[in-house]
Amino acid sequence: MPAVFSFVLSICLIRRHVLFPPIGDIIGRRSYEPDFMSEHTTNRNSRINLSAGQATWLAVGLICSVVLGACSRSSGIALNYSDHDPLGGMRTQFVKEVWLPEISRQSNGEIYVRDFWGGALLSSKEILKGIGDGVADIGMVYPGHYPRQLVAHSVFNLFPRGPTNFTDMIRLYRRAYAEIPALADELRRVNAMPLMITAGLPGAFASTSSLETFDDVAGQRWRGGGKWPLRYLENVGAVPVAVPWGDTYMALQTGTLDGALANYDGMHMTKLDEAAPNVLISRELWYAMPFLHVVNLRKFERLPADARAAMLRAAEVAEREFADTYERAFEEIRNAQLALGYTVNEISTDDLARWENTDALQELRADWVREAESVGLENASDVMDKVTALHKEVMMQ
Repeated sequence: MPAVFSFVLSICLIRRHVLFPPIGDIIGRRSYEPDFMSEHTTNRNSRINLSAGQATWLAVGLICSVVLGACSRSSGIALNYSDHDPLGGMRTQFVKEVWLPEISRQSNGEIYVRDFWGGALLSSKEILKGIGDGVADIGMVYPGHYPRQLVAHSVFNLFPRGPTNFTDMIRLYRRAYAEIPALADELRRVNAMPLMITAGLPGAFASTSSLETFDDVAGQRWRGGGKWPLRYLENVGAVPVAVPWGDTYMALQTGTLDGALANYDGMHMTKLDEAAPNVLISRELWYAMPFLHVVNLRKFERLPADARAAMLRAAEVAEREFADTYERAFEEIRNAQLALGYTVNEISTDDLARWENTDALQELRADWVREAESVGLENASDVMDKVTALHKEVMMQ
């Protein structure tokens, strides 16, 4: 493989833009655009005439490819990683600077991961199929974008209050995967396996007007990330509005929305707090849906045993280290908001109880079971019961 790559690279250096555009053009795009294909397929039948000088350089390239191939490790493994979020956020920087290098370190340099960000390879709605089909080998999947395919994962949304630290969160998630087969089965059906799990910071509220208690959201138009958060907003008196994530900033700026509920890090990274600088936060309102970093299952199973073990060790190390990142990022964002002059208030104990609304929550959970069963999760009731027991156990520790 290294020899083939070197050979192709040599040709590309000689015949610029004949075979491929500059790599920067590819990486910089959100996806492979139609104009790229049409531009280059028009020359598909063109003859490539080499001068004597070009032929010489081609020969040099061929020799270099053989030498490089001979010098390369025959056991080297190159994998592609795809993420729909851009670099610069809490999670993406952690993946880039900690987890991916840890994979190389644990494998003694045998595994190299090429990373693609901001949807350059696959968008958030394409990633699950893209991983299963092998377009990318590893990638970040947000289960909330797949309400039918990953319906069992949506059970976490029915627990509005949760652990205040990532160490307890990952304990809950890992036990859930070990003890509730439906979670892993959903991914296995699309040829994927959870490799490393992170989470968003707790849910936070950003309002265009004064925001001290949930009384202030009554009658206002609020955006939430999915069906169940919208139901919670409705329970505290807000008018729930479904607005695509990418349109939220503009909706706040133009007055289409009065406020938005989002994970604290996502809110700050996308500058929603700039458009809505009145913020309400609490560590107890965990952003319950896990952020899954999955691997193509068949690809993983075909890797040598030592490579598989190295990737699993790297995931374990990363999940431990993410706990510090999670804690630090919460304080950094709050301090940054205060420095910018935003108003940041803590959610009161009474409002936390209003948000959880235990009576209404039982009805929501019953609704979830019925809906999950209707889309094929026959043991939805058992899944709910098991997650409820795990959640209770973790919260009591």
